[in-house]
Amino acid sequence: MNWPAFVSGLGGLAVVLGSLSGALSAQPEGERFVQYGKMHEVIGQQQHQGRVKFAELIKQPHFYGVGALESLGGEATILDGKVTLTQVKSDGKLQTLKLTPQTQTALLVGGYVTDWSKHPLAQAVSSDDLNSLIEQDARQAGLDVKAPFVFVIEGDFQNVEFHVINGACPIRARMRKEALPADNRPYEADLPKVSGKLVGVFAKDAAGNITHPGTSMHMHLLFQDAKSGEMRTGHLEKLTVAPGATLLLSEV
Repeated sequence: MNWPAFVSGLGGLAVVLGSLSGALSAQPEGERFVQYGKMHEVIGQQQHQGRVKFAELIKQPHFYGVGALESLGGEATILDGKVTLTQVKSDGKLQTLKLTPQTQTALLVGGYVTDWSKHPLAQAVSSDDLNSLIEQDARQAGLDVKAPFVFVIEGDFQNVEFHVINGACPIRARMRKEALPADNRPYEADLPKVSGKLVGVFAKDAAGNITHPGTSMHMHLLFQDAKSGEMRTGHLEKLTVAPGATLLLSEV
């Protein structure tokens, strides 16, 4: 036997196993993070073709995620495998889109989470302070905050500003001081108070990839429309989490 070669091979194997171990430990046990598309590609470069069917994502249970429909034709939020799709009608109002086996997403981030730890929020938290609060609670819960992870907030929300995309991103248009064509104007709303669930992804230093500039969060709101009784979802821009809400983080 060529012992030097054998020993060298063992060393190489150790490096590979070490790398694999590091990759597996980057996320909580039981969570598998997935991403389809990057913001700068889908929004900036208009590469907004369908990348994956929602039906494929939810074949495995306990998926949570946020994203946009193909062609940026609406918002998508998945809560424990249940998909809610909201789009803008030609009259500018919202409608809930029925999920079909062919419905696809152009941009989606999320993960499969089987167990959650609960963290009560005793005080009101603005969206400006939510970044640091989630990072702090995640660290204390033992999560690796350098790796993206999913979170959920249940409760009441105040001063909510959200939009539903309609072919072009209003946040990008505002930053670039561009006017959107009439047929690409989003639905935008301010809600003084609403009860529901917030599904989000926390990702540090991921602007242009997972998040918009200036934040480490990509968040969607799920709520019941008072008039129609249908579930709606939208991309959150600002909000205040009311006291008494609960933050859910992946169980380590």
